[in-house]
Amino acid sequence: GNGQRYREARGRQKKLDRLERIPRPEEHDRLHLRLGGPVRSGRTVLSTTEMRVGYVDPDGEKTLINAPELEVERGDRIGLLGPNGSGKTTLLKTLMGRLPTLSGEYSLGTNVKPGYYAQSHEQLRGKGNGTPLSAILDTGPMNEEYARTYLGRFLFTGDDVYKHINALSGGERSRLALAVLLLEQANFLILDEPTNHLDIHARETLETMLNEFDGTILFVSHDRYFMDRVATRLWIVENESISPELGNYTDYQRALGRREGANPDPEPEPASEVPVQAGPNGHADLVVSAKGKPRRLTDAVVQKELGQVERQIAKLEGRLNEISDGLAIASIDEDTAAIGRLGEEYDRTQTELDDAYARWEVVSKSVEVAV
Repeated sequence: GNGQRYREARGRQKKLDRLERIPRPEEHDRLHLRLGGPVRSGRTVLSTTEMRVGYVDPDGEKTLINAPELEVERGDRIGLLGPNGSGKTTLLKTLMGRLPTLSGEYSLGTNVKPGYYAQSHEQLRGKGNGTPLSAILDTGPMNEEYARTYLGRFLFTGDDVYKHINALSGGERSRLALAVLLLEQANFLILDEPTNHLDIHARETLETMLNEFDGTILFVSHDRYFMDRVATRLWIVENESISPELGNYTDYQRALGRREGANPDPEPEPASEVPVQAGPNGHADLVVSAKGKPRRLTDAVVQKELGQVERQIAKLEGRLNEISDGLAIASIDEDTAAIGRLGEEYDRTQTELDDAYARWEVVSKSVEVAV
């Protein structure tokens, strides 16, 4: 009844009150001191000369990206942005020497030591019979207390540090591979989708450590929030080329909006010829023209779609807040099963929210065309 719900609410509030009083671990300031490597790289970290990347199949060469004159300078934090299949991962693998260039070349600068994170978790290769604790202790001289504290920031607590690496879940392996990479003394991190399989706490830890990192970063991520928090420059991949942009993802979207506003499409498509199609999520998806710009829709259709998307965004944001509260309480209770379950739900909900925001941007631009 109401009394039971009231008692549950009071218990929940007490836990949240406890959470607010818990100070940040004092180890935080010591942990980041080793990040960034012992050697400072030269000013130019990476440069390309007439480089083409792609692959070779029975039909011949397939160019994905032309990168004639790219340059990365010390301290850059570059987010690589582009559609699936545009060659982002191929570029990273090429720069790490995993794939040959189709033509041209790249060169690393003086004292550059790259460190690579990929979905294959190569940091853990050959360590399957070890444990998270032994993997961290193997990275360099440190005591067990420091190693356990460090692992705690990646949500390995209690007996988790003694699990066999072969028995870890995909999410746990991702967290451990990142934890190892950040201690490898690299001064140029190349990261391919580092937030995949990470829950909110692990993502926040990764953001914090990358922002403390005294080196250079080039990364691919579909997580726009993460991109905003970490990137200070973007490389936009489109039409087999790379366009450098200053600023983070939000800055880029604003600049894009200003450019499109200054150069409106001179011949919008007739509204009657363009339907709105239902997407797999049950919401309508706007049809996009070959130029990648939303076609003209009737005002009533646009306003209806805008309302649907805004209601979905509000619902998803509310659910994310609920999950965050649940994760906070589960962390206090050291309920690892709940942390894992809620973390996966957070990832799914965040992806849905990213999709909803992308749809909102498209529909919002159509409002100006339709009215």
